[in-house]
Amino acid sequence: MNPSPIPVIQSPLTNINKDQFFLDFCNLEVTMNYMKILMDSDCLIKLTKAGLKEHICQQYEVTIPAIVKKEVVDAGKSKGLPDAELVEKNIQKDILRVAGKESLPHIKGDQALIEVFKKGRYEAIATDDAKLVRLLRSTGFRFILPSLLIYSLYQRNKIGKLTALNWLDKLSTSISEDEYSMVKFKLEEKT
Repeated sequence: MNPSPIPVIQSPLTNINKDQFFLDFCNLEVTMNYMKILMDSDCLIKLTKAGLKEHICQQYEVTIPAIVKKEVVDAGKSKGLPDAELVEKNIQKDILRVAGKESLPHIKGDQALIEVFKKGRYEAIATDDAKLVRLLRSTGFRFILPSLLIYSLYQRNKIGKLTALNWLDKLSTSISEDEYSMVKFKLEEKT
């Protein structure tokens, strides 16, 4: 049985052309039954602060590169950030996986994420970082925004409309107004 691909969301906004919208909302044609996602620190922090990380990790196989663990957990704990301990507990309980034991010392940040993506069998990189999205788009790597993880769960009937809207509202302070409005429109559109 072939899983269904992510639907392409059509733009209800008149000032966004279809091609730009298609790119902005993740040019993905990947299977979503149990998608393996490589997540960057930006997305991980936003989902953690919104209280959605565990929900997302139950529905997707989420992995973070060692450099993301270093940025979020190790640096976060040294600064006394409570989210760092939550992420560390998720790693200890294998709710969240870490790719590789060591960060690549000669490669930093986004490039390290891409290198891990190339070596693994991931369907997409979950990110909301504008710079990384531009890089992924220009290189042809698949990516998905955090709000579209919620939308995908709704599309696959894993969560109901009220739950999806509630989760989107929790995430709203961390994502762009355009992203929020578009996904909210799509959630409210489905009958």
